[in-house]
Amino acid sequence: MPRMKHSITFCLLVLAMATQALAEAVPVKIVPGKGITRGGEPYFVKGAGGDKHLDEVVATGGNSIRTWTTNGLGEILDEAQKHGLTVCAGTWLEPECNWFSYANAEQCAKQLARVKKEVMEFRDHPAMLFWGLGNEAEGDGNNAVYWKQLEALAKMVKEVDPAHPTFTAVAGLSPDKAKGLNEHTPSLDFVGINTYAALPSLRKHLEKVGWKRPWVVTEYGARGFWESPRAPWGAPIEQTSGEKAKTIRKGYEAAIQPGTDCWGGYVFLWGQKQEATLTWFGIFTDHGESTAVRDLMHELWKGTPPPERAPDIATLTSDAAKKEIAAGSEFTAEARASDLDGDALSWHWTVTAEKAGRDAHGKERITAPMAECVMKSEGDHATFRAPKKPGEYRVHLRVTDSRQRAATANFPFKVIAP
Repeated sequence: MPRMKHSITFCLLVLAMATQALAEAVPVKIVPGKGITRGGEPYFVKGAGGDKHLDEVVATGGNSIRTWTTNGLGEILDEAQKHGLTVCAGTWLEPECNWFSYANAEQCAKQLARVKKEVMEFRDHPAMLFWGLGNEAEGDGNNAVYWKQLEALAKMVKEVDPAHPTFTAVAGLSPDKAKGLNEHTPSLDFVGINTYAALPSLRKHLEKVGWKRPWVVTEYGARGFWESPRAPWGAPIEQTSGEKAKTIRKGYEAAIQPGTDCWGGYVFLWGQKQEATLTWFGIFTDHGESTAVRDLMHELWKGTPPPERAPDIATLTSDAAKKEIAAGSEFTAEARASDLDGDALSWHWTVTAEKAGRDAHGKERITAPMAECVMKSEGDHATFRAPKKPGEYRVHLRVTDSRQRAATANFPFKVIAP
Protein backbone atom coordinates (compact mmCIF):
# COMPACT_ATOMS: atom_id res chain seq x y z
CA MET A 1 0.00 0.00 0.00
CA PRO A 2 2.76 2.58 0.85
CA ARG A 3 4.41 1.81 -2.50
CA MET A 4 1.13 2.53 -4.35
CA LYS A 5 0.76 5.85 -2.45
CA HIS A 6 4.31 6.82 -3.47
CA SER A 7 3.54 5.94 -7.11
CA ILE A 8 0.38 8.05 -7.11
CA THR A 9 2.20 10.95 -5.48
CA PHE A 10 5.01 10.71 -8.05
CA CYS A 11 2.52 10.68 -10.96
CA LEU A 12 0.70 13.71 -9.58
CA LEU A 13 4.01 15.53 -9.18
CA VAL A 14 5.00 14.77 -12.78
CA LEU A 15 1.56 15.90 -14.00
CA ALA A 16 1.84 19.13 -12.02
CA MET A 17 5.31 19.81 -13.42
CA ALA A 18 4.10 19.15 -16.97
CA THR A 19 1.11 21.46 -16.48
CA GLN A 20 3.40 24.16 -15.10
CA ALA A 21 5.72 23.79 -18.08
CA LEU A 22 2.80 24.11 -20.48
CA ALA A 23 1.69 27.31 -18.71
CA GLU A 24 5.07 28.98 -18.97
CA ALA A 25 5.16 32.34 -20.71
CA VAL A 26 7.33 32.67 -23.81
CA PRO A 27 9.31 35.90 -23.27
CA VAL A 28 9.15 38.66 -25.86
CA LYS A 29 12.18 40.95 -25.90
CA ILE A 30 12.76 44.24 -27.69
CA VAL A 31 15.89 44.60 -29.82
CA PRO A 32 16.30 48.37 -30.39
CA GLY A 33 16.27 49.25 -34.08
CA LYS A 34 15.70 45.63 -35.11
CA GLY A 35 12.32 44.60 -33.73
CA ILE A 36 11.52 41.86 -31.25
CA THR A 37 12.43 38.29 -30.44
CA ARG A 38 10.09 35.67 -29.02
CA GLY A 39 11.66 32.78 -27.19
CA GLY A 40 15.02 34.05 -28.45
CA GLU A 41 14.02 33.97 -32.14
CA PRO A 42 13.34 37.04 -34.36
CA TYR A 43 9.60 37.65 -34.63
CA PHE A 44 7.76 39.80 -37.18
CA VAL A 45 4.01 40.02 -36.69
CA LYS A 46 1.99 38.57 -39.57
CA GLY A 47 -1.28 39.11 -37.84
CA ALA A 48 -5.03 38.89 -38.34
CA GLY A 49 -7.61 40.86 -36.38
CA GLY A 50 -10.17 38.44 -34.96
CA ASP A 51 -10.37 34.94 -33.51
CA LYS A 52 -12.16 33.00 -36.29
CA HIS A 53 -10.89 30.74 -39.10
CA LEU A 54 -7.62 29.99 -37.26
CA ASP A 55 -6.83 27.10 -39.63
CA GLU A 56 -6.91 29.64 -42.46
CA VAL A 57 -4.57 32.00 -40.59
CA VAL A 58 -2.00 29.23 -40.37
CA ALA A 59 -2.51 28.06 -43.97
CA THR A 60 -2.11 31.64 -45.17
CA GLY A 61 1.19 32.10 -43.33
CA GLY A 62 0.01 34.20 -40.40
CA ASN A 63 1.48 33.85 -36.93
CA SER A 64 -0.68 36.00 -34.63
CA ILE A 65 -4.25 37.15 -33.94
CA ARG A 66 -5.58 40.25 -32.18
CA THR A 67 -8.47 40.69 -29.74
CA TRP A 68 -9.99 43.93 -28.43
CA THR A 69 -11.15 42.78 -24.97
CA THR A 70 -10.41 39.93 -22.59
CA ASN A 71 -13.89 38.45 -23.05
CA GLY A 72 -13.37 34.73 -23.68
CA LEU A 73 -9.60 35.26 -23.74
CA GLY A 74 -8.74 31.98 -22.01
CA GLU A 75 -10.41 29.90 -24.72
CA ILE A 76 -8.95 32.09 -27.46
CA LEU A 77 -5.43 31.67 -26.06
CA ASP A 78 -5.87 27.90 -25.86
CA GLU A 79 -7.10 27.68 -29.46
CA ALA A 80 -4.29 29.91 -30.67
CA GLN A 81 -1.74 27.74 -28.87
CA LYS A 82 -3.16 24.61 -30.55
CA HIS A 83 -2.62 26.29 -33.92
CA GLY A 84 0.87 27.61 -33.13
CA LEU A 85 -0.37 31.23 -33.09
CA THR A 86 0.23 34.07 -30.66
CA VAL A 87 -2.35 36.50 -29.27
CA CYS A 88 -2.19 40.27 -29.08
CA ALA A 89 -4.61 40.58 -26.18
CA GLY A 90 -6.67 43.73 -25.84
CA THR A 91 -7.93 45.05 -22.53
CA TRP A 92 -10.94 47.34 -22.72
CA LEU A 93 -10.47 50.93 -21.53
CA GLU A 94 -13.44 53.24 -21.20
CA PRO A 95 -13.55 56.34 -23.40
CA GLU A 96 -14.17 59.69 -21.73
CA CYS A 97 -17.96 59.70 -21.36
CA ASN A 98 -20.82 60.50 -19.00
CA TRP A 99 -20.17 57.37 -16.89
CA PHE A 100 -16.37 57.51 -16.82
CA SER A 101 -13.86 60.35 -16.49
CA TYR A 102 -10.08 60.14 -16.49
CA ALA A 103 -10.12 63.13 -14.13
CA ASN A 104 -11.82 60.90 -11.54
CA ALA A 105 -9.05 59.24 -9.52
CA GLU A 106 -11.38 56.65 -7.99
CA GLN A 107 -12.70 55.49 -11.36
CA CYS A 108 -9.15 55.30 -12.75
CA ALA A 109 -8.01 53.25 -9.74
CA LYS A 110 -10.86 50.77 -10.26
CA GLN A 111 -9.98 50.45 -13.95
CA LEU A 112 -6.31 49.86 -13.13
CA ALA A 113 -7.23 47.17 -10.58
CA ARG A 114 -9.48 45.46 -13.13
CA VAL A 115 -6.77 45.49 -15.83
CA LYS A 116 -4.18 44.19 -13.34
CA LYS A 117 -6.46 41.26 -12.48
CA GLU A 118 -6.87 40.44 -16.17
CA VAL A 119 -3.13 40.61 -16.85
CA MET A 120 -2.31 38.39 -13.87
CA GLU A 121 -4.89 35.84 -14.96
CA PHE A 122 -3.42 35.34 -18.44
CA ARG A 123 0.22 36.47 -18.22
CA ASP A 124 1.68 32.93 -18.06
CA HIS A 125 -0.13 31.58 -21.10
CA PRO A 126 2.42 30.48 -23.73
CA ALA A 127 0.38 32.04 -26.58
CA MET A 128 0.52 35.57 -25.13
CA LEU A 129 2.41 38.14 -27.23
CA PHE A 130 1.38 41.75 -26.37
CA TRP A 131 -0.95 43.58 -24.03
CA GLY A 132 -3.13 46.17 -25.77
CA LEU A 133 -4.20 48.85 -23.30
CA GLY A 134 -7.34 50.29 -24.89
CA ASN A 135 -8.45 50.68 -28.48
CA GLU A 136 -9.21 54.15 -29.89
CA ALA A 137 -10.14 55.46 -26.43
CA GLU A 138 -7.92 58.56 -26.72
CA GLY A 139 -10.43 60.98 -28.24
CA ASP A 140 -8.70 63.88 -29.99
CA GLY A 141 -5.47 63.29 -28.07
CA ASN A 142 -5.64 66.41 -25.89
CA ASN A 143 -6.79 64.78 -22.66
CA ALA A 144 -3.58 64.67 -20.60
CA VAL A 145 -5.13 62.68 -17.75
CA TYR A 146 -5.97 59.89 -20.20
CA TRP A 147 -2.31 59.56 -21.21
CA LYS A 148 -1.29 59.62 -17.53
CA GLN A 149 -3.65 56.73 -16.81
CA LEU A 150 -2.07 54.84 -19.72
CA GLU A 151 1.36 55.41 -18.19
CA ALA A 152 0.16 54.07 -14.84
CA LEU A 153 -1.29 51.02 -16.59
CA ALA A 154 1.90 50.39 -18.61
CA LYS A 155 4.08 50.63 -15.50
CA MET A 156 1.80 48.19 -13.70
CA VAL A 157 1.95 45.66 -16.55
CA LYS A 158 5.75 45.87 -16.63
CA GLU A 159 5.80 45.03 -12.93
CA VAL A 160 3.44 42.04 -13.03
CA ASP A 161 4.24 40.76 -16.56
CA PRO A 162 7.67 41.83 -17.84
CA ALA A 163 7.57 39.09 -20.52
CA HIS A 164 5.05 40.84 -22.79
CA PRO A 165 5.33 44.39 -24.26
CA THR A 166 2.46 46.86 -23.89
CA PHE A 167 0.87 49.33 -26.29
CA THR A 168 -2.25 51.36 -26.87
CA ALA A 169 -4.05 51.41 -30.24
CA VAL A 170 -4.94 54.85 -31.59
CA ALA A 171 -7.19 55.87 -34.46
CA GLY A 172 -4.44 57.36 -36.58
CA LEU A 173 -1.42 59.01 -34.94
CA SER A 174 -2.25 62.72 -35.17
CA PRO A 175 0.27 65.34 -33.99
CA ASP A 176 -1.71 65.82 -30.75
CA LYS A 177 -1.76 62.08 -30.05
CA ALA A 178 1.95 61.73 -30.77
CA LYS A 179 2.63 64.66 -28.43
CA GLY A 180 0.51 63.15 -25.64
CA LEU A 181 2.20 59.78 -25.96
CA ASN A 182 5.69 61.25 -26.10
CA GLU A 183 5.15 63.52 -23.09
CA HIS A 184 3.21 61.21 -20.79
CA THR A 185 3.73 57.50 -21.66
CA PRO A 186 7.44 56.57 -21.58
CA SER A 187 6.58 53.10 -20.21
CA LEU A 188 4.56 52.05 -23.27
CA ASP A 189 6.78 49.83 -25.41
CA PHE A 190 5.23 50.82 -28.74
CA VAL A 191 2.16 52.39 -30.28
CA GLY A 192 -0.52 50.52 -32.20
CA ILE A 193 -1.85 52.48 -35.17
CA ASN A 194 -5.25 51.76 -36.74
CA THR A 195 -5.17 53.16 -40.28
CA TYR A 196 -6.76 52.29 -43.59
CA ALA A 197 -6.58 54.46 -46.74
CA ALA A 198 -3.67 56.43 -45.26
CA LEU A 199 -1.45 53.36 -44.77
CA PRO A 200 0.77 53.91 -47.87
CA SER A 201 1.94 57.29 -46.53
CA LEU A 202 2.23 56.23 -42.88
CA ARG A 203 6.02 56.24 -42.69
CA LYS A 204 6.25 59.82 -43.98
CA HIS A 205 3.50 60.82 -41.58
CA LEU A 206 5.36 59.35 -38.59
CA GLU A 207 8.42 61.40 -39.51
CA LYS A 208 6.25 64.51 -39.74
CA VAL A 209 4.74 64.06 -36.25
CA GLY A 210 8.11 63.19 -34.70
CA TRP A 211 7.38 59.58 -33.77
CA LYS A 212 10.67 57.78 -33.09
CA ARG A 213 9.54 54.79 -31.04
CA PRO A 214 8.46 51.36 -32.37
CA TRP A 215 5.02 50.80 -33.86
CA VAL A 216 2.66 48.10 -35.10
CA VAL A 217 -0.22 48.64 -37.52
CA THR A 218 -2.89 47.16 -35.28
CA GLU A 219 -5.64 47.54 -37.90
CA TYR A 220 -5.36 47.90 -41.67
CA GLY A 221 -7.65 46.83 -44.47
CA ALA A 222 -10.12 48.08 -47.06
CA ARG A 223 -10.65 51.80 -47.51
CA GLY A 224 -12.91 52.84 -44.62
CA PHE A 225 -16.48 53.95 -45.19
CA TRP A 226 -15.60 57.29 -43.53
CA GLU A 227 -12.92 57.97 -46.17
CA SER A 228 -14.74 56.71 -49.28
CA PRO A 229 -16.52 58.53 -52.14
CA ARG A 230 -20.24 58.97 -51.54
CA ALA A 231 -23.49 58.94 -53.42
CA PRO A 232 -25.27 62.33 -53.64
CA TRP A 233 -27.33 61.51 -50.50
CA GLY A 234 -24.25 60.43 -48.51
CA ALA A 235 -24.15 56.64 -48.84
CA PRO A 236 -20.51 55.42 -48.98
CA ILE A 237 -19.24 53.63 -52.10
CA GLU A 238 -17.66 50.30 -51.20
CA GLN A 239 -14.71 48.84 -53.10
CA THR A 240 -15.05 45.44 -54.75
CA SER A 241 -13.18 42.61 -53.01
CA GLY A 242 -10.52 42.79 -55.73
CA GLU A 243 -10.08 46.54 -55.26
CA LYS A 244 -9.68 46.00 -51.53
CA ALA A 245 -6.80 43.60 -52.16
CA LYS A 246 -5.05 46.18 -54.35
CA THR A 247 -5.46 48.86 -51.65
CA ILE A 248 -4.05 46.59 -48.95
CA ARG A 249 -1.09 45.48 -51.08
CA LYS A 250 -0.06 49.09 -51.70
CA GLY A 251 -0.20 49.97 -48.01
CA TYR A 252 1.47 46.80 -46.75
CA GLU A 253 4.40 47.02 -49.14
CA ALA A 254 4.98 50.71 -48.40
CA ALA A 255 4.49 50.80 -44.63
CA ILE A 256 4.66 47.37 -42.99
CA GLN A 257 6.91 45.17 -45.09
CA PRO A 258 10.09 47.30 -44.67
CA GLY A 259 10.15 46.46 -40.96
CA THR A 260 12.81 48.25 -38.82
CA ASP A 261 10.80 50.11 -36.14
CA CYS A 262 7.59 48.56 -37.52
CA TRP A 263 7.11 45.17 -35.87
CA GLY A 264 4.34 44.03 -38.25
CA GLY A 265 0.59 44.41 -38.41
CA TYR A 266 -2.91 42.94 -38.05
CA VAL A 267 -5.15 42.87 -41.13
CA PHE A 268 -8.81 43.65 -40.41
CA LEU A 269 -11.11 41.71 -40.27
CA TRP A 270 -10.25 37.99 -40.28
CA GLY A 271 -13.88 37.00 -40.26
CA GLN A 272 -17.09 38.87 -41.09
CA LYS A 273 -19.27 41.51 -39.48
CA GLN A 274 -21.96 44.04 -40.29
CA GLU A 275 -20.29 47.46 -40.36
CA ALA A 276 -21.58 49.95 -42.93
CA THR A 277 -22.41 46.87 -45.06
CA LEU A 278 -22.33 43.10 -44.61
CA THR A 279 -19.07 42.86 -46.59
CA TRP A 280 -17.13 46.07 -45.97
CA PHE A 281 -14.28 44.77 -43.79
CA GLY A 282 -14.76 41.00 -43.80
CA ILE A 283 -12.02 38.93 -45.40
CA PHE A 284 -14.62 36.15 -45.33
CA THR A 285 -18.30 36.34 -46.32
CA ASP A 286 -21.24 35.57 -44.06
CA HIS A 287 -21.33 32.19 -45.85
CA GLY A 288 -17.72 31.45 -44.79
CA GLU A 289 -16.09 31.95 -48.20
CA SER A 290 -12.69 33.62 -48.39
CA THR A 291 -12.04 36.58 -50.68
CA ALA A 292 -9.15 38.08 -52.65
CA VAL A 293 -7.72 39.69 -49.50
CA ARG A 294 -7.05 36.25 -48.02
CA ASP A 295 -5.22 35.32 -51.25
CA LEU A 296 -3.18 38.52 -51.04
CA MET A 297 -2.14 37.85 -47.44
CA HIS A 298 -0.93 34.38 -48.50
CA GLU A 299 1.31 36.06 -51.07
CA LEU A 300 2.55 38.75 -48.66
CA TRP A 301 3.13 36.42 -45.72
CA LYS A 302 4.40 33.34 -47.56
CA GLY A 303 5.93 34.95 -50.63
CA THR A 304 3.82 33.04 -53.17
CA PRO A 305 0.17 33.21 -54.30
CA PRO A 306 -2.13 30.46 -52.98
CA PRO A 307 -2.70 27.43 -55.24
CA GLU A 308 -6.42 28.28 -55.51
CA ARG A 309 -7.71 31.83 -55.76
CA ALA A 310 -10.97 33.68 -55.31
CA PRO A 311 -12.98 34.96 -58.28
CA ASP A 312 -12.80 38.63 -59.25
CA ILE A 313 -15.61 41.05 -60.17
CA ALA A 314 -14.22 43.47 -62.75
CA THR A 315 -17.32 45.65 -63.12
CA LEU A 316 -20.80 46.06 -61.67
CA THR A 317 -23.04 48.50 -63.51
CA SER A 318 -26.69 49.52 -63.28
CA ASP A 319 -29.05 52.25 -64.43
CA ALA A 320 -29.92 52.71 -60.74
CA ALA A 321 -26.39 52.81 -59.29
CA LYS A 322 -25.83 55.84 -57.04
CA LYS A 323 -29.13 57.36 -58.23
CA GLU A 324 -32.61 58.20 -56.95
CA ILE A 325 -35.34 56.02 -58.48
CA ALA A 326 -39.09 55.85 -58.08
CA ALA A 327 -40.67 53.42 -55.60
CA GLY A 328 -41.83 50.24 -57.32
CA SER A 329 -39.93 50.93 -60.54
CA GLU A 330 -37.89 48.29 -62.36
CA PHE A 331 -34.15 48.46 -62.96
CA THR A 332 -31.38 46.14 -64.08
CA ALA A 333 -27.75 45.42 -63.18
CA GLU A 334 -24.99 43.46 -64.86
CA ALA A 335 -21.44 42.46 -63.98
CA ARG A 336 -18.27 41.00 -65.42
CA ALA A 337 -16.42 38.42 -63.33
CA SER A 338 -13.70 35.84 -63.89
CA ASP A 339 -11.78 33.12 -62.10
CA LEU A 340 -8.03 32.62 -62.62
CA ASP A 341 -8.40 28.91 -61.85
CA GLY A 342 -11.04 28.45 -64.52
CA ASP A 343 -13.69 27.35 -61.99
CA ALA A 344 -17.38 27.57 -62.83
CA LEU A 345 -19.00 30.54 -61.14
CA SER A 346 -22.32 31.00 -59.30
CA TRP A 347 -23.99 34.40 -59.04
CA HIS A 348 -25.93 35.59 -56.00
CA TRP A 349 -27.90 38.86 -56.22
CA THR A 350 -29.61 40.47 -53.20
CA VAL A 351 -31.15 43.79 -52.17
CA THR A 352 -31.03 45.13 -48.61
CA ALA A 353 -31.96 48.29 -46.77
CA GLU A 354 -28.93 50.52 -46.24
CA LYS A 355 -29.28 50.34 -42.45
CA ALA A 356 -31.18 48.23 -39.95
CA GLY A 357 -30.44 50.19 -36.77
CA ARG A 358 -28.43 49.04 -33.75
CA ASP A 359 -29.06 46.50 -31.02
CA ALA A 360 -29.03 47.08 -27.25
CA HIS A 361 -25.22 46.79 -27.25
CA GLY A 362 -24.77 49.41 -29.95
CA LYS A 363 -23.85 46.93 -32.69
CA GLU A 364 -25.24 47.33 -36.18
CA ARG A 365 -28.05 44.94 -36.96
CA ILE A 366 -27.68 42.82 -40.10
CA THR A 367 -29.45 44.16 -43.17
CA ALA A 368 -31.59 41.20 -44.23
CA PRO A 369 -32.13 40.36 -47.94
CA MET A 370 -35.39 41.58 -49.49
CA ALA A 371 -36.19 38.60 -51.72
CA GLU A 372 -39.26 40.31 -53.24
CA CYS A 373 -36.99 42.92 -54.89
CA VAL A 374 -35.16 40.40 -57.11
CA MET A 375 -37.49 39.79 -60.06
CA LYS A 376 -35.12 37.72 -62.19
CA SER A 377 -31.44 36.77 -62.04
CA GLU A 378 -29.61 35.01 -64.84
CA GLY A 379 -25.93 34.72 -64.00
CA ASP A 380 -24.17 37.99 -64.68
CA HIS A 381 -27.32 40.12 -64.97
CA ALA A 382 -30.46 40.63 -62.93
CA THR A 383 -33.72 42.58 -62.93
CA PHE A 384 -35.06 44.24 -59.78
CA ARG A 385 -38.13 46.03 -58.54
CA ALA A 386 -37.42 48.95 -56.22
CA PRO A 387 -38.99 48.73 -52.75
CA LYS A 388 -42.31 50.49 -52.26
CA LYS A 389 -41.08 52.34 -49.20
CA PRO A 390 -38.89 55.41 -49.88
CA GLY A 391 -35.45 55.19 -48.34
CA GLU A 392 -31.85 54.11 -48.92
CA TYR A 393 -31.02 50.64 -50.24
CA ARG A 394 -28.17 48.63 -51.73
CA VAL A 395 -27.76 45.92 -54.38
CA HIS A 396 -25.20 43.25 -53.48
CA LEU A 397 -23.49 40.73 -55.73
CA ARG A 398 -21.58 37.71 -54.48
CA VAL A 399 -19.84 35.51 -57.07
CA THR A 400 -18.61 32.14 -55.81
CA ASP A 401 -16.64 29.16 -57.08
CA SER A 402 -16.96 25.56 -55.84
CA ARG A 403 -13.99 25.88 -53.43
CA GLN A 404 -15.44 28.22 -50.76
CA ARG A 405 -14.06 31.37 -52.38
CA ALA A 406 -15.96 34.49 -53.36
CA ALA A 407 -15.85 37.95 -54.89
CA THR A 408 -18.13 40.74 -53.66
CA ALA A 409 -19.41 44.06 -55.01
CA ASN A 410 -22.37 46.34 -54.36
CA PHE A 411 -23.86 49.76 -55.09
CA PRO A 412 -26.28 52.04 -53.22
CA PHE A 413 -29.51 53.48 -54.60
CA LYS A 414 -32.22 55.68 -53.15
CA VAL A 415 -35.95 55.20 -53.51
CA ILE A 416 -38.22 58.24 -53.63
CA ALA A 417 -41.99 58.58 -53.89
CA PRO A 418 -43.25 58.23 -57.50
